[in-house]
Amino acid sequence: MTNSALRTPHSALHRRWLPLLVAGAYILALTLAFPPFKQAWAVLIFLVPFVKWAFTAPRWRTYLVTAFAAGWGSWFCILIWLRHIYPPWGWVGLALLSAVLGCYAVAWLAALRWAAPRMQGASRGRRLLGMLALAGWWVVLDWVRGWLFTGFPWLPLAAAFWEIPLLLQAIAWTGQWGVTFMIVLFNLGLVCGTGSEMAAENAPPPRRKIWWPARCGPEMLLPLALFFGAVLLSLQLNSSKRRAEVRLLRAGIVQPWTPPLLKWDPAAENKNRNTLLALTQSFAYHDGSRSNVDLILWPEAALAYEFQGPHAEPNRQALNQIVNKLGVPLLFGGIGEAVPRPGATASSGMVDAVFLTRPGAGFAGEVYAKRHLVPFGEYVPLRKWLPFLGKVVPIDADTVPGDRALTIPLALENGHTVRAGPLVCYEDVFPDLARDQVRAGADFLVVVTNDAWYGTGGGALQHAAHSVLRAIETRRPVVRCGNDGWSGFIDQDGDAFPLEKNGHAIERGWILTAHGTTYFQGAGALYLYTNPQYDGTETFYVRYGDWFVGFSALLMAAGWFSLVSKRQ
Repeated sequence: MTNSALRTPHSALHRRWLPLLVAGAYILALTLAFPPFKQAWAVLIFLVPFVKWAFTAPRWRTYLVTAFAAGWGSWFCILIWLRHIYPPWGWVGLALLSAVLGCYAVAWLAALRWAAPRMQGASRGRRLLGMLALAGWWVVLDWVRGWLFTGFPWLPLAAAFWEIPLLLQAIAWTGQWGVTFMIVLFNLGLVCGTGSEMAAENAPPPRRKIWWPARCGPEMLLPLALFFGAVLLSLQLNSSKRRAEVRLLRAGIVQPWTPPLLKWDPAAENKNRNTLLALTQSFAYHDGSRSNVDLILWPEAALAYEFQGPHAEPNRQALNQIVNKLGVPLLFGGIGEAVPRPGATASSGMVDAVFLTRPGAGFAGEVYAKRHLVPFGEYVPLRKWLPFLGKVVPIDADTVPGDRALTIPLALENGHTVRAGPLVCYEDVFPDLARDQVRAGADFLVVVTNDAWYGTGGGALQHAAHSVLRAIETRRPVVRCGNDGWSGFIDQDGDAFPLEKNGHAIERGWILTAHGTTYFQGAGALYLYTNPQYDGTETFYVRYGDWFVGFSALLMAAGWFSLVSKRQ
């Protein structure tokens, strides 16, 4: 046998390695686009290899296997911080959740593989409609991901721009869906707009080479026009922003960085409490008589005590003594027994809630109870049929969800009263919950969370990215207070101001290392600003909700009908 017969043809090698290269490029680009890497540009090209490959009509089996590998692998890398939650089961949860999320990528990429041959050689109108339909299909899938199986709408594509709010201003009208739509459309346009993939299979090559920009058709010009239109809108909104902003209040944020499992250890209760109190005392004036802030914030489940129910009174009294000394209200995350509203059916269990206690007045009458609970963290789904499954959080009883949005009034020293709209844990990931709080009258949103579960990688930063989206969507400032991770202030235009310790950790409590980032133990004060032009108003998104999802579904239907009715 000759040496030439032993060689694998170049085309065979190309077919063998191409799926790996396509999946690898998809995984790499999406991983880079989100924290901790924060290379937002990568989200603008992550689909390009798959789009070009789809126009070559690869074998369906090879294509779908590659699509699942790309979807599963990208989510596995993005959510790698899940391994910290209740090890070693965190690895199991990471693998299973990534596999489920990968199925959404398969659903979209399968639609791309179906549509690409039908778009090739079709009329320009059909091609544009096919692109719009594919972008709409991604939006619809993201929306489904937000509620199916209790929902996990983590990191929509729009979140990649969380540190570039100039590109996000359109979401005040469309919600996060509009920017996600434009990102997918841009990826499609990079391939479809050059004309090479759009030509019929037997079309003759051009007689002379054409400079690339001159080859760009409407398929590329449409996403570019949308992109630059959004930027111009942002520049117009920001032109008068700084002149219009006024101070709302000065908040003192306490970030205790308590290890998540030790928080629930009875032997560590005193240490946790002493850490919180010592950090809170840093807001007092030199004489220690009162605080120099308007509001003090503690994170989610700050103390492992009950603050609601028959055993809560001693804990309330102890906290009231501290608040009376400081002279300012304390807004904090705590737990307590579920208390039904008058006339409602009693629920057994605990609530993960936000409480307010005020100097001289004690605890406010109503508390906000977390409405969207974490499966296997705060309750066990299908516990009746799957009794062997347990919870990550060491609380015996299941947590009971709250039943409505609720704002908490804060009386300021200047005589004004503002209303805080609390969101607990990962509730700021769900756009409808923030929207409900604004419709209930919130002047600003408060996120109390315990991101210590995520480790010190990208998890807490990924979480904070969603608060930027919520601030712009609702045009309400957001203040975040975490056990660790990203605490700080986000204004109504999405500009974020983190609470940081630049390499100087406070040697108190359970602090291990100083990272020079948002991961630290300490306390800090910052001003919350508001823009009067947004006061008391509702954005288009707050008023009409996820209308853009319905619009995307109509584009899907129109694109599908166009491509199946007559193949060009």
